[in-house]
Amino acid sequence: MKRRQLGKKKNETLRTMTIRNFFNDACSPITTVHRPFYLHAPPHHLLQLPRSDSSEMEIINGGLNNGDRRGNSDGVDDSGDLVVDIYPLSSYYFSSKPAVASKDENETLADRAQRLKSNYDAHGMRICVDAVILVELFKHPHLLLLQSKNCIYKLPGGRLRSDESEIDGLKRKLSNKLSAADDDSYRNQWNVGECIGTWWKSDFETIPYPYLPSSGKNPKECIKLYIVKLPSSKDFIVPKNLKLLAVPLCQLHENRKTYGSIIAGIPELLSRFSINIVDT
Repeated sequence: MKRRQLGKKKNETLRTMTIRNFFNDACSPITTVHRPFYLHAPPHHLLQLPRSDSSEMEIINGGLNNGDRRGNSDGVDDSGDLVVDIYPLSSYYFSSKPAVASKDENETLADRAQRLKSNYDAHGMRICVDAVILVELFKHPHLLLLQSKNCIYKLPGGRLRSDESEIDGLKRKLSNKLSAADDDSYRNQWNVGECIGTWWKSDFETIPYPYLPSSGKNPKECIKLYIVKLPSSKDFIVPKNLKLLAVPLCQLHENRKTYGSIIAGIPELLSRFSINIVDT
């Protein structure tokens, strides 16, 4: 197995592994690098993982198991607790596809605010749906995030169309950003669970809040977070203008400066679930 040298820092430890592609029975190389790490690196289709230092291995909330407490089809175990089954990162294959156009990629803040205002005047409150997708690495849950060229971290998802439901809209967005194509066959592969949080914006440039604003203004945007449960194996096909990352929950917790209020608050939203690591 070949090792690919990444970076020029001295004493950098590299470790190589293999990840099986469950779809074409091939293998792709994995290389260890510094945090944050990327699950998709076109054109080489490398899956890159972090160094296994103590901060990456930390388990929070004491709610992890080792495959002996699986939820039923409704995500509830025998004790009535909500359960989220997560699978090892090595169970998944990551590749790339042509770039997907993004309206806000080259926009200034003023331009974006003006565009949102025009859309609000024409269509009313903007409704967005985002996916909370978890995988396991080093016995710790990691959240999948997208990073654009302007280094902004986002959950997979986006704005609803006026004629679609929240579930259908989220499946469309996930297929557009994480599947080979956006059609019914790929949309039906996404298992969207319950809504775990709702955030609101009272203006076009304000930060979101987990409650309706008390300013007396009509909210301009509503953002809903949904748990999306992964199967034991899956292809992730990411546009070349986006990077897919897996970030440990312990790194996200209260880290608003880096990830923003919504993403930094996800570990607390997940605290009511029992996270079950399923060994494959």
